[in-house]
Parts: sequence; C-alpha cells; structure tokens
Amino acid sequence: MRNKALLPLLVIIIVGVVLSHLELKKDDNGTLLLIDNRSIDIRGQLSNLWTGLRRDCSEVQYLTPDQLPYQQVRQLIQTYSPPSSTSAKLFTVISTNEWILTEAEFDELLPAVVLIKKSAQTTNKQMSIIPNAIWSGYTKPWMAAPYIRQYISHQTPEVPENLTDCFDPQSKSFK
Repeated sequence: MRNKALLPLLVIIIVGVVLSHLELKKDDNGTLLLIDNRSIDIRGQLSNLWTGLRRDCSEVQYLTPDQLPYQQVRQLIQTYSPPSSTSAKLFTVISTNEWILTEAEFDELLPAVVLIKKSAQTTNKQMSIIPNAIWSGYTKPWMAAPYIRQYISHQTPEVPENLTDCFDPQSKSFK
C-alpha cells in the first residue's frame, strides 16, 4: 500500500469508529444525541450555556434558611398539600422584586419547582403560590434547568426573565 493512501484510510476508519458510537433519537420533546446509548440533551446543553453567558443575576437574591422570607416560603410549601407536602426540603430559593422561585423535594411527592408571588397590595407582603407555574416531576433524559425555565416562563410570562435565568437546580432530583 502506498503512503499516500494511508492518511485517507486512517480518516475513514476514525470517522467510521466515531459514527458507530453516535446516534440521534427522536422523542416527543425533541432530539437526543446517543453516545453508546447514553442520552445527551444537546439542545438543553446549548440553551444552558447561552443562558449562563447572557444572564444578569445582580438583582436576584439567594435566600438562606436563616432569613425570614426563606422560612415563610418553606411554611407556604409545607401547607400547600398536606400531609405529603409537610416533608418539604428546600434547595434553591431565589427572589427578585415580588417574585420567588424555589426548588423542593418531598418524601412522598415528586420534586417540584414552585413560583411564588408576594402581594404588593398588603403591608405584610402575603405570599401565594402560582398554581399553574408549578413544575413537578423529573426531566430525564432532558437537562432540568432549561426545561423548567422554559415551562415557568411559558406558564407565567410576567415573571422576570432574570429570575428564571438565574435558576440553577441544586437537588439530586434535577441533576
């Protein structure tokens, strides 16, 4: 075999080996890339990357368990659908203006991402859960953050974009 034929043959072999490990799988929610039968949400990965590059979280407050609004959110979620909701464990709790977005896991319920709005009309800033903007369940094989951000924004278009953009799930349910 001539030396000039070795390079094209090597390229053909490398392309063939790579293609034997890759496959596209169409699903109801879009297309997944399969690498040795492991699903990769390429669209979700790109969306998450783009969101990470363009988002501005300077006006988003990350609430901690020692803060009163965090404790009020936990109590609100725990009393939303008792007795199953009383076991709520909060992970991400972020706020901007009168909006709060929180991620919760339960012992008996599916994990959830809950959008809450504080009433601007009253002096005690009463909080209420936006019932049509509750994400409940798993997203696998899709990447959780872009999928949930899109759902919350679609369900409640008036929610500030920086709040949904700055949402990064922390619980194992959405990793």
